[in-house]
Amino acid sequence: MLRRSLTRLAPDTSNIRVRLACINDVYELENLPRLHSLLMNLKPRPNAVTLAGDFISPSTLSSIDGGRGMVKTLRACGITHVSLGNHEADVKQGVLRERLRELSKSVTVLNSNIGFRRRDAAEDWITEETSSYSIIQSHCKTVSVALFGLMSDEPDMFRDGTFKGLQISSVPGSFSALASDVKHRHEPQAFIPMTHMSLKRDQDLVKYIGKSLELDGKVPLIIGGHEHEMMEIGTDEGITIVKTGQDAERVAVLDLWFHWFSRELVKVEVNWLETKDWPECKVVASIRDKHMGVLKAMDETNIIDGTLLPVCKSADFSMSSVRTRFQQTTVGAWFCQAIKLELEVDVCVINGATIKGGVEKYEKNLMSYSQLKKELPFPLKMVTVEMTRKTLEEAILWSRTNVEDGHVPEEGEEVARRGYLQTDLDYQNGGGGGANDTLVVALPRNLLGGFCKIKPLMDLGKELKEKGSMPNKDDYIKAIDIIVRFCCRERWAALSSMAFRDMDLNNDGVLDRDEIRELMTLKLGEEPTSVMLDLMMNSVDENSNGVIDEDEFTQLMANLKRSTGHGLN
Repeated sequence: MLRRSLTRLAPDTSNIRVRLACINDVYELENLPRLHSLLMNLKPRPNAVTLAGDFISPSTLSSIDGGRGMVKTLRACGITHVSLGNHEADVKQGVLRERLRELSKSVTVLNSNIGFRRRDAAEDWITEETSSYSIIQSHCKTVSVALFGLMSDEPDMFRDGTFKGLQISSVPGSFSALASDVKHRHEPQAFIPMTHMSLKRDQDLVKYIGKSLELDGKVPLIIGGHEHEMMEIGTDEGITIVKTGQDAERVAVLDLWFHWFSRELVKVEVNWLETKDWPECKVVASIRDKHMGVLKAMDETNIIDGTLLPVCKSADFSMSSVRTRFQQTTVGAWFCQAIKLELEVDVCVINGATIKGGVEKYEKNLMSYSQLKKELPFPLKMVTVEMTRKTLEEAILWSRTNVEDGHVPEEGEEVARRGYLQTDLDYQNGGGGGANDTLVVALPRNLLGGFCKIKPLMDLGKELKEKGSMPNKDDYIKAIDIIVRFCCRERWAALSSMAFRDMDLNNDGVLDRDEIRELMTLKLGEEPTSVMLDLMMNSVDENSNGVIDEDEFTQLMANLKRSTGHGLN
């Protein structure tokens, strides 16, 4: 255990303590049973247990179950307060709203600056499912602390500058105005913002608070998220920024000590605890394992059917991932095509070194989830950027002709290239266009930062940084999750020739799992697995109610028609 204190004063035992236990950015369920044990063994128990954003997404499990497993495990492990992170915007609005509704049954969801700029019907939903602040009290009920949840207003946090179309208000302005209102309503002894933004923006907030007479001395801490490293950073303004890393690997235990008589804050202690040092809570572990069982059951499920893409239906098409550092492969092209269609971009490229399977031929062009994981073993972080067609073509040529270490190959010598760019099928088949056309391209983020030393992409990355347009390092989706999501939706193509009314076997106006199972069995000649049924339903069920209505089905068929040629005529 690492112990640190903001002052050298030992707290008087008669002083009053408010204790917070804090984590941020939880993508995996693995450590949550140990977190529960740690929290249960703290003496005294925390007055609040906080999670500063990013918990519903991104993860492979959440891409399948829409965050259900994460929400249920968070509720069980003792979290009391969460704020929103940028990755909560990865999921569909209906799914996000349902998850927040489930979570708020026992956890306070804080949102102090999303959807407040104008109050129309489109923005009401998020304020209905969240709280703008929360008041927590010491165990003796004589001291209170106000918590706030602030989403970053940085322009590069979201592609369109909004959270699911909702306006994000200024972080300093929102905090100041709301804190002033809370001060007059509740007269708390301290104000603590939970933020999800870059360290620089946290530091900007510190400077703003330092100039505020109303908040002077009342904000001892910023509980941050977004960065995935452990941070405890003091400032000249006397405000400490605390971030714990990710995945509940460690907990920051924050003790705020208040004078027993004046109720003024006299000391703040920051203690660090590693969750690995604690045993798993069996109850929370059982909840985790139940939901993680979906991934285990997926391993032998055929996720990819190469023939889902019409361009791959020819008899001589064969999926192979051999020699991805030397040549364009069909697996690389298929992955890129799936990502392109799912993200609705113009082109997708992936460097060959990230595709590791080395499989000569996939039987019947089918790939199981376990095989997909072997092909993409690393968390390939995909982002989207704009570039000219000329830049893209130069990058592809550079990746396939230049050698990273400057080695000059001898005549006839084959050279493996980590950066050999695999491209999507549409790009290979040609689409024409001018050299100066602007394209939206999906690619691994690290290529823009110099990985594989593809000079045109490095130059583009430098240009984007100078313009402030470089995708945030946390603004990505893992390639494997995008591919799984695409494959689940495309499975519906087998039913694309049928009208909704013909599929609704019991005429109740919706399609349920039993109807989809029966129809898929009829079309494919074999019954789909329960895992595949769940994947198919979750990929279309916009409002997360367990059935598919006609509007959801119509939207799906329109998307299929646009992306693959299947769907509504």
